[in-house]
Amino acid sequence: VFVLSAINGFEHEVKQQLMGKDAHLEVTLYHFDPMGNYDSLAKVIQLQAEVVSVSPFIMTKTIISRGKAQDGIVLMGIDPIRSQGVIDLQSTIKQGSYNLDSALDEKGKMHPSIILGWALAARLGAEIGDKVFLADFTGSGGLSAGQLSPRIGAFVLTATFESGMYQYDENLAYLSLEASQKMFGMRGEASGIQVKLKDPERSGEVARHLEEHLGYPYRALDWKTKNFTLIKWMGYEKVLVALALAIIIIIAAFNIISSLVMAVNDKRREIGILRAMGATRSSIMRIFMVEGSLIGLLGSCTGLALGLFSYWIQWRFKLITLPGDVYFVTVLPVRLDWIDVVSVMVGTNILCLLATVLPSLRAAHHNPLEAIRHE
Repeated sequence: VFVLSAINGFEHEVKQQLMGKDAHLEVTLYHFDPMGNYDSLAKVIQLQAEVVSVSPFIMTKTIISRGKAQDGIVLMGIDPIRSQGVIDLQSTIKQGSYNLDSALDEKGKMHPSIILGWALAARLGAEIGDKVFLADFTGSGGLSAGQLSPRIGAFVLTATFESGMYQYDENLAYLSLEASQKMFGMRGEASGIQVKLKDPERSGEVARHLEEHLGYPYRALDWKTKNFTLIKWMGYEKVLVALALAIIIIIAAFNIISSLVMAVNDKRREIGILRAMGATRSSIMRIFMVEGSLIGLLGSCTGLALGLFSYWIQWRFKLITLPGDVYFVTVLPVRLDWIDVVSVMVGTNILCLLATVLPSLRAAHHNPLEAIRHE
């Protein structure tokens, strides 16, 4: 029960993080070419029945630096207002305030704002109000007379966010859409449109409908397709864990077999007397099946209580932590699914009942005369 709740919690947490920090689906051009008509396209998408809100975005890879520290990152340019209806960045702010307009640096000079993941900011040694630099090698800079001359932009750190997914926190930065367009030479252009849906589980269906409705050269990529490998892996993981737990239960059921076999051997005389008094084989068999089933029921109820208690302890106090640089989350998440609980209880007791059949048959087929004579 506890292990399956951990698997469910991990799966739920990862999906929530994927849906919260990323759009339910994105509409882009094939080959991710810059999109010039994103405002008119956003209006068309907004009219779809399943769509809640839309927002244009720019996504690119760049280099960020502060002092001697530098790193390659993924940069998202978003509309500070419209994006709030699509992604959940504002609620994850850890330090500072949600500000993607502009801010003053330590010298009192105004620069565009930037928001970094807390792990990225820590790696750069950047504090709120510090100035960081971005470099663009794809715009009007590039190679000039054999020299590398990238466009350099200065930005003031106004906030850090903690998404709960370490991979995001150490690699992601946010700018305003306007600042991104200016920095990367995309005046009046965007990478695509982010879309939030009423039901994110139907994202694949809505993506196919949008592609048919918009036609070439537009493509719609939903969050499940973008994270297909991860979602598949989580599904396989739960199946494999369930199989491993089933094997453990089967091994435990063998203890019931051995204990009943010993009980049958110890009660040979009593079985013979009952059979001589007129007890049928089926009644003798039922005695030992009921005994084994009660052992299984008592054990499964005790195990269920311990499993639910362990679940509550972790859910309430979050005692088990995880390294964020290895896993997507920093605390082992747990989520109770009552279908799993019922399945475990029913499956366990069915296995325990089956385990009683062999020793019960052996007891039922004892010859009463031989049993009494032997004793």
